[in-house]
Amino acid sequence: MSVDRITWPGSMGFIPDHMKAGTKSSKSSGTEVEIVRVETEADGQSRYSSRTSPIWEAPKGARQVELSCIGVGAGPSNLSLACQTHEQVGQGALFLDRQVDFRWHPGSAFDSSELQVSHFKDLITLVNPRSAYTFVNYLHENGRLYHFLNAQFEAVLRAEFEQYLNWAFHRNPLVRGGETVREIRFDGEFRVRTDNAVLGARNVVVGIGKQAHIPPQFQGWTGRNLFHSSELLHIHPEAHNGHVCVVGGGQSGAEVLLHLVGLPKERRPVWITWVSQRENYLPIDNSPFTNELFMPCFSDRFAAMSESQRKLFLRRFVLASDGISESTLRAAYQALYRHAFLEPNRCEITLRPGCTVSHCINAGAGHRLTLQHGMEEVEEVTADIVILATGYENAVPGFLEPIANRLEKIDNELAIRQDFSVCWDGPRDSRIFVQNASPGQRGLADPNLSLLAWRARRILDSLLGRAPRANPEHPGFISPTSVECWSDTVAEEMGSGI
Repeated sequence: MSVDRITWPGSMGFIPDHMKAGTKSSKSSGTEVEIVRVETEADGQSRYSSRTSPIWEAPKGARQVELSCIGVGAGPSNLSLACQTHEQVGQGALFLDRQVDFRWHPGSAFDSSELQVSHFKDLITLVNPRSAYTFVNYLHENGRLYHFLNAQFEAVLRAEFEQYLNWAFHRNPLVRGGETVREIRFDGEFRVRTDNAVLGARNVVVGIGKQAHIPPQFQGWTGRNLFHSSELLHIHPEAHNGHVCVVGGGQSGAEVLLHLVGLPKERRPVWITWVSQRENYLPIDNSPFTNELFMPCFSDRFAAMSESQRKLFLRRFVLASDGISESTLRAAYQALYRHAFLEPNRCEITLRPGCTVSHCINAGAGHRLTLQHGMEEVEEVTADIVILATGYENAVPGFLEPIANRLEKIDNELAIRQDFSVCWDGPRDSRIFVQNASPGQRGLADPNLSLLAWRARRILDSLLGRAPRANPEHPGFISPTSVECWSDTVAEEMGSGI
């Protein structure tokens, strides 16, 4: 086992002045911390990579590495923060992720899937286009920038964007893969326990994303024949000669339909039913004025609204973030055309918009779904496989359980301040930040890539004890508008549900 030493220098500015008072001197000045790099017996190579790795000892009797910030999860949200921290500060933070290689929704990352936002909305471009972590620089360093331009893609393929994220994941020395966080406690500082170490930090940033939403009528029935769309490519159900029912009329539902229709004929279902609560399969509103809702200035305006106004706004503009891209709608319609008129080995495809699944029961190896059309009309569908494209929801992660009763909540979200730190009963100089977990408080753009870099910059500003940096962008062409006069009827006209 080799031992390196590294200095976390307070002189770099990562520990803000207002947080130094009352802390140990070792935390406010340069301090040597032992770093242990575990080597394999066979080849003597570093266990994690050629980069120096912070202490990864067995929890029993493990020493504690003390950092200014630990990030739990290194998905796009925390990866953006890691990139900005690395370029502005250099060290003093660590971002842990259970994945060894970055995978972005691996259970539903179909080859044909595309981003619904511009490639400029990457990890960092919108706050620092000069950064080495931009998508454009990724293309440049991999020798395909001209080819990307020549290809004239209408949208970036998710597979390529995942490659970019994996590139940044491994390029950043503050990111450590293969580390699962088991619990976080607080005893004057946060203690983050993984399978291999106990790490101490003054601040924690949680960026693990959301969990699959399973509507109540399906709970208790999940398994290999009824599952969320995020598991499709993990489960690989045997759909040949069967009836598959896809529930959910958003982007994920459309992509699942295209995946099933595109299977080789020997694996393709004989019947597909696509159910949506919405009255039609509706396009995402990607128009210029609607996109002003995805600007930093609007996020702060949304946060200043009352809770009832925010809920009404989210219903009114649900299709600004939860519709189907035009290219996916076109591909789905063309698939229906081919199967209806050109495909000799076609499967039967039935569309059921405007339906609510009111009940689900087991029916042999499959399930029987009761579809409600309006108030009276009822239809029953028996499917061998049910795939739920029903979105995602917030949940307080299990590793926060030791301190969960100290965290304030608003509905199903952790209550946050302007800097995305959670309201809790602990000391103000020890904070828990959350990313991609507050659409009810920060608006439609919160789970979207649009404000990824801006939100990470605001969190970093807070960690550094500096005021949020002014945004050089024009504040937007649409002036602030009151939503108090909006009625629920007008809001519902935009469509909602799954």
